[in-house]
Amino acid sequence: MGTPRAPHRPPPRVLTLDWAGNAAGAPLFVVRIPRPAPPPPGPLVSTFFMIFVITGGSGKGRHFEVLDLQAGDVHLVPEGVEHQPLDVGDLQGWIVGFDPRLLGAFAPYSPPGRPRSRDDARPAPARSLLLRGLLRLRPRPSRRQRIEGLIAEMDAELREARWGAEKAAHALFVLLITELTRELQEHAPLAPVMLTGLVRDALAFIEDHCLEPLSLQDVAAALGRTPSHLANAIRKETGLTVGDWLREHRMSEARRRLQDTGASIESIAAQVGYADATHFIRTFRQVHGVTPREWRERHRTGT
Repeated sequence: MGTPRAPHRPPPRVLTLDWAGNAAGAPLFVVRIPRPAPPPPGPLVSTFFMIFVITGGSGKGRHFEVLDLQAGDVHLVPEGVEHQPLDVGDLQGWIVGFDPRLLGAFAPYSPPGRPRSRDDARPAPARSLLLRGLLRLRPRPSRRQRIEGLIAEMDAELREARWGAEKAAHALFVLLITELTRELQEHAPLAPVMLTGLVRDALAFIEDHCLEPLSLQDVAAALGRTPSHLANAIRKETGLTVGDWLREHRMSEARRRLQDTGASIESIAAQVGYADATHFIRTFRQVHGVTPREWRERHRTGT
């Protein structure tokens, strides 16, 4: 008898911002858990960033690995990363979904009149941290209450649609991301290492040059380290390779250009750092389960 075949795994379904029923795919939405209409079965890939805040109950999900979902958890699911609800059980809480371009509000800031320090010149790559996220955060009770309160206020503003609701919701969103970033910096086990030294500088360099031809050797040379030393440091502290980080950024930019422009697949491949369009298409399909053309068609039709 031959080796039994692995069970067929369906390609992930692509969710767009219209999934939540928000008008015209608004860039920010809040929904309660459980939702009246549950997500479709099977693996999912979202074109938007998702924050799950679990306030009660328990269940299971998959995001890189199978996870127990418990009250008090905050899960960050970046856009383009496959995930799947396995058992929603009696879960209660919130989902905040947002266009990842809203993270542009978190550019480094230096107050007027204060000289820029060395740390200002080499800011932590907050985009990289939030692009990948961590599988789970468990904020202390005081911060968790603040996070839940901010989300409840966002929900009220978006539902009631009073004058200035969009600006108020965005202001609350900035406060929410600030609290999550503080949690990453203060308590997440990987964050303190990633925010200082070699790995922080490497992630910032990759982020700045991700659309250019770039290799491990290029990053190592820019930082004055050997490729093997840099590769080991990045893998140890983030669990990912230089190639993984580079692919994450390129795929994120590819999705944005597929959504926002009418450029050809070949042109987008070149724009995001792939000299070979076939390699780009193959990589995109490995990450998303569909080709760039299929992804664009699904996104535009909202299917």
